[in-house]
Amino acid sequence: MEHAEFRRLFGANPKRVEPEVLAHRAACAECARYAADLERVDLMVAGALDLPAPANYRKPWELEQERRSPARWYALAASVLVALTLAGGTWLHLRRDALFTELVKHAHGERSVMVVSDKRTSEEKVRTTVAKAGARLTRLPAVSTARTCKVRGVVAPHLFVQTPDGPVQLLLLTEHRFYLEHSAVKMGYHAELVPVGAHSVAVIGASEAAVEQGIRIARSSIEWLP
Repeated sequence: MEHAEFRRLFGANPKRVEPEVLAHRAACAECARYAADLERVDLMVAGALDLPAPANYRKPWELEQERRSPARWYALAASVLVALTLAGGTWLHLRRDALFTELVKHAHGERSVMVVSDKRTSEEKVRTTVAKAGARLTRLPAVSTARTCKVRGVVAPHLFVQTPDGPVQLLLLTEHRFYLEHSAVKMGYHAELVPVGAHSVAVIGASEAAVEQGIRIARSSIEWLP
C-alpha cells in the first residue's frame, strides 16, 4: 500500500481495521505518526461535542441554561482549539514531507553529478547562478557544478559543493521559509531544510556528516539581497 492511499483511507475513517491498512501503519513510521495525530484529533473533537445525559430530570429551560453556561462553552472552545492545533500541525508535517519528497527526487535525478571531484566552477558562474534567486555569496565554497533549476516552478540555484565528508547539493529556496531546521531521510539521502536569512536552503547528501558540513557552508556563505 502506498503512503497516499493509506492517508486517504485513514483520513476518511480513523477507525479502519482492514489488514492491509493496519499492516502499512505498523511498517511505516511516518504514516503511523499521521494516524496517531488523526486519532488524537478524533478523540478530542468527540470529547468536546459529547454532552452527557442528565442524571435527574430537569426542566427544559434549566437544561438550556446549563448548555449556555460560559464554563461549558469555554471548555468546548478550548477542546476544539487543541484539536485544530493538532490538525494544523499534521497538515504542516504533510506539506513538509511532500516538499522533502520532491527535493530528494530532484537531487536523485542529479546523482551523476554528486560525486567527489577536483573540478571547480568559476567564481563568476557561481555568483551569477545564485544571483538569479536574489542571493549573493559572502565567500566562495568549493563548488564543482552550478546549475539553475526550478522547484515548483520557481528558480532554485543548485550548487554541488565538495566537503571534507563528501559532496552535497544546496538548493536555494526563495518560496519556502522555515523558522527551525527540518530533517528527513528518503531514498538513501539525508536532507535538511535550513533557514538562512529571509529564505531557506535545502541541503542534501549521502551522509549525515556531509549534510552537517553543507549546513555550515550554506549559513556562512549565502545571504539574500534586500
